[in-house]
Amino acid sequence: MIEAVLVVLTKARTGREADLDDWYTNIHIRDALRFRGSVTAQRFSRSPHQPMDIPPEYDWQYFALYDVFDPERFSREHWENALTSRMMVTTAIDDSVLEDYHYYPLAFRNNPEIEHSGGVVFEQFNAAPGKDAELREWYADSYLPAAVRRPGVHSAALLAFRSHGQMIPTTPRYSYVGIYKVNSSDSWQGWKDAPELALSDLVERDDLLVTHWDRLTGRLTKDDVQHPTAQGLADEEQARARMGDDVLTGGAEKLGSA
Repeated sequence: MIEAVLVVLTKARTGREADLDDWYTNIHIRDALRFRGSVTAQRFSRSPHQPMDIPPEYDWQYFALYDVFDPERFSREHWENALTSRMMVTTAIDDSVLEDYHYYPLAFRNNPEIEHSGGVVFEQFNAAPGKDAELREWYADSYLPAAVRRPGVHSAALLAFRSHGQMIPTTPRYSYVGIYKVNSSDSWQGWKDAPELALSDLVERDDLLVTHWDRLTGRLTKDDVQHPTAQGLADEEQARARMGDDVLTGGAEKLGSA
């Protein structure tokens, strides 16, 4: 049973995008799935097609989702292993700001007859002052059921931040996220054409962000890592050879502590 979704936003140091991509896809995501607490992970890259104007300071390039059944254990595994041989981190990552937060499901809808084969539309928002309960009810009962019927939408989830089990000792800017897995490359148009969330009095409109992310990798499971294919093993070994000792040796203090 999934207790939380770890939402991770990352960016590369200038000119190091290929190095970051190689490390994250072939090394880091596999290291993380070897830890206790998580079951699946998938990566996405920022799409050139967006449903709204994105502020320049929102410069994240990559987006990852981890399905987690024990957030506290998963975070503890990171605290104990980060920057060791069990979880080496490339110098290609811009770690000046960490954006790794567990969000906990409040509502979920999906179409079980269709597999997810595309990207993600990602909503980040806060409730208007004093409107949390009303926002949760409206979103779960009205907004989400309508949004999941937009063309190409595979699944929809509303999740909220809680302090329990967090990996880093900071609070995110956004208390709520909506995660829509989509199968059509133009599904993002549904958010541009029908901006009900942006028009709602229940959210802080000036703070709302809706972004579109393209599929970068397939969905990797813990079983895929524990019982890898020959190709998977080769990809990981070659990526580790390419990275060598070009790894971070400090910065673990940015995580929480056991």
